Amino acid sequence: MSLNHLEAYNQDLHAYLLAVASYARELGTQNLTYRPCPVCRGTDLSGFAHNGFFNYDRCDQCGLVFMNPTFPPEQVNEGFKGEDALLMQYFQLMIKYKQPLRTTIEDPMQDGQLKDIFSFKKQGRLLDIGCSVGDFLHRAKHYYDVEGIEVNPYTADVAADHFRIHRDYLGNLALGKDYDIVTLNQILYGVPSPVDLLNEIRAVLKEDGILYVNTPNADAYAVQLYGGRCNHLYGYTTQHVFSHSALAKLAACCGFKLASFRTEWLDIYLTDLLVFLDEPDHFIHRRNAQVLDYADRIRREEELIRHMNLELGHRGNYLVAVLVRQ
Repeated sequence: MSLNHLEAYNQDLHAYLLAVASYARELGTQNLTYRPCPVCRGTDLSGFAHNGFFNYDRCDQCGLVFMNPTFPPEQVNEGFKGEDALLMQYFQLMIKYKQPLRTTIEDPMQDGQLKDIFSFKKQGRLLDIGCSVGDFLHRAKHYYDVEGIEVNPYTADVAADHFRIHRDYLGNLALGKDYDIVTLNQILYGVPSPVDLLNEIRAVLKEDGILYVNTPNADAYAVQLYGGRCNHLYGYTTQHVFSHSALAKLAACCGFKLASFRTEWLDIYLTDLLVFLDEPDHFIHRRNAQVLDYADRIRREEELIRHMNLELGHRGNYLVAVLVRQ
């Protein structure tokens, strides 16, 4: 069952996000630094959104959306390693609501993440960067020789009970060019320098290796509708939101090319939309747990949307891509 369908989970996330808003208000008063586009270094920028605390620009050249001005890179990195007490609360919630381990081997082509990888590589050594508590590794282990990277001490401890886990950033590890597959599941949006990360990944991938990316989409319908109130831009942890063009540019800058690309999930629900229109001061995208029977409403709406089988093109909430070395 999806965590989105658990009332307690939604209530806890709602309370956490209210705390995030309060903390982001304090962080917004810090001395932040303006920067050119982190992907193509372009300086022709357009205002894209403001989330109430931080500004996001869009690069006119490659289409990347990024926080500008932003925090020093070391502050971001140390926050994920444990210096940010509020962020640590989020990781503790992930542990609290960790799903039971699967006991059966399922068809990888029916798995929302594995199917894109399996189309290119049906075996090999896989490195999951930012593996959290290891949920993806538990699914991937039936097909690949898996290990993970996780810098957060709480979630790394959970994953390390089952897998080999490297507890530092990739650039600080002495890993060889030994991996057939590297995966970035909801990681790329929070890294200070995506170019540096992809260069580090290229250094550990075999010549015929692939990089799988799943990350928020700047061109999503939900972003267009909610603007700075969209969950992709909420709070203070989102550094970058990619579009198809921005991801293709990043790939090219680092010696990759897009071998496959799609988007998924509409992420617009009537229950949320009514709050957005009627009570905008209380709206939190996908976490309006103050609404009676919120989790059940979302569950029913997700079932309806799934049966509608909508063609989202480049407008789904998340980008899903496989990159190969050039």
